[in-house]
Amino acid sequence: MKRRQKIAVIVWTVDPEGDKRFLLRHNKPFNGYDDEWTVTFGGIEEREDKSDTAVREMFEEYGIKEFEEVKDLNFSVKFVSKTKGPAEAHFFAIKVKSLDVQIILNEESIGYDWMKIGKVKKVMKYEDEKKAFDLL
Repeated sequence: MKRRQKIAVIVWTVDPEGDKRFLLRHNKPFNGYDDEWTVTFGGIEEREDKSDTAVREMFEEYGIKEFEEVKDLNFSVKFVSKTKGPAEAHFFAIKVKSLDVQIILNEESIGYDWMKIGKVKKVMKYEDEKKAFDLL
């Protein structure tokens, strides 16, 4: 069975104290998964390159339109979806200007938080996904 290709997006910025902060969303339970803190994931649409997908997903999940930088982390994780089978998520990082960026969550999320790396590593569920943050 062919693996579905997905894009994972780490949205981040630097706070006034000079610390990196990462935007995580708190997902609603869905498709057999519990609620969890995670980055944004999405499928690549027809005629869309990976970086375009990353920007689109950031907008769809958070409502964020403006950003400073899109970076391909050259890092992927393979997993098996409970409902859709084998998949592979390729990670991108998008830097936004500040913590003050307006966030409008979509219906898939019940909350969000700007977290320092220590908290990210405590609340995220999957160890392989946490490794992507070490590349920033």
